[in-house]
Amino acid sequence: MTVHLYLVRHGETPMNKAQRLQGFTDAPLTAKGLGQAARLGELLAPVAFTAAYSSDRRRAVATAKQILAQHPDAPALTQVAGLREYYFGGLEGTSNWGLMMGSLRRYGVATMAQVWTGAERFPRLIRNFQRMDPTGQAESLPALCERVHAAVAGIVAASVDGANVLIVAHGVVLSALVYQLAPQKLPATLLKNTSVTRIDAAGADWRVLGVNLTAKRSLLQLAGQQPTAANSRES
Repeated sequence: MTVHLYLVRHGETPMNKAQRLQGFTDAPLTAKGLGQAARLGELLAPVAFTAAYSSDRRRAVATAKQILAQHPDAPALTQVAGLREYYFGGLEGTSNWGLMMGSLRRYGVATMAQVWTGAERFPRLIRNFQRMDPTGQAESLPALCERVHAAVAGIVAASVDGANVLIVAHGVVLSALVYQLAPQKLPATLLKNTSVTRIDAAGADWRVLGVNLTAKRSLLQLAGQQPTAANSRES
């Protein structure tokens, strides 16, 4: 049995625009974010979705509804709390610039250069969130990976063979799933708003076919199930 997963990061929010850490914060979409989601719905119109899921945050729900509005026979949307964004603890709402400056002051340029670059940048990034959180509540990498894998595995288990499944969630949480399956395919800047990542799940064999895709050509190739052409990521 193979299930085709179309993983989408939500559209732009006011906190994205202000470059602040969102996490569990329940932010809405901006007008631009709604437009991004509607455009993606048009691009994904050739995909006949069998099921649709999103996190229970407003930005993910609104993005999913915009996409499904382009599908006359769209399935009902199911909200899954396990798909929520990474929990930043006391860092929620912190500006990206403020976090970067605080990290540089605490650990120095050389150490932070290793966090933001190299093959292990994602786990180092998560560990830095934990260390910089003054409340000690920020989610650990093992907890994050376990949570997102369990949520998506549950969706796969509930799907029929050959299903096309829409999953709308968040940048860090979707990056955590890609990191577990194909870390070399994860972009340094993680995932763009309304980008698509395609994973095919066949039993224990989960294959990442495309990451961070936004171009019409690449999305049409995914709809035609041409993984070789769609395998390159877009930045």
